Amino acid sequence: MIKTENWQAIFIVLTDTSLTESVLKILVDCEIRGATIIETQGMGQVLGTNIPVIGSSVRALLAQQHENSKTIFAVSKHPEKIDKVMKLIAEKMHGFSEPNSGMMFVVPVLKAVGIGKKEIAQDE
Repeated sequence: MIKTENWQAIFIVLTDTSLTESVLKILVDCEIRGATIIETQGMGQVLGTNIPVIGSSVRALLAQQHENSKTIFAVSKHPEKIDKVMKLIAEKMHGFSEPNSGMMFVVPVLKAVGIGKKEIAQDE
């Protein structure tokens, strides 16, 4: 069944991957479950190693970026829970104000299939 409720997706990009568990704990504490975590790489990392015409000063700046990051995303039909998650994570990350610390954003989910509570089949 296609869902058309007021779902939102939150995306959290962490360059400090040691913070992954604490961010997941915030999601759970705010009653957001079912997050997905993927290994990601920033554009600067790819460009810094694959394009030979980048100058040495730009290459040095790109070298300061973390090699790997984690992107966590989850959906919820409760905007107040998303707001609480954003507030707590922003506090933990000092508003992502440090260079190359990551980012966080929310987008509306207009239609979706496969989200929401699902029944777990019981063995008979």
